[in-house]
Amino acid sequence: MGFWEAFLNWLRSLFFKQEMELSLIGLQNAGKTSLVNVIATGGFSEDMIPTVGFNMRKVTKGNVTIKLWDLGGQPRFRSMWERYCRAVSAIVYVSALSIL
Repeated sequence: MGFWEAFLNWLRSLFFKQEMELSLIGLQNAGKTSLVNVIATGGFSEDMIPTVGFNMRKVTKGNVTIKLWDLGGQPRFRSMWERYCRAVSAIVYVSALSIL
């Protein structure tokens, strides 16, 4: 079992829901969109376009549907984070060692 499959199983065990919503926040170029793509498709690409505002993606794994809110990390979009973090199942803060 790969890391991402184990991660998804862990999330399922936390919530015991058929549907859940996650907001992914973090500084620009931290890898939020890449993480969403890995969860959705299992694939990784280094050629990513920065998120402008937000992207939403629904992913179904087994009997669980996950709505992923991928929020832009540039300073001008950070004021939107609170709006997209209300009433979600979890907030995932993504950081990269190169940013720290």
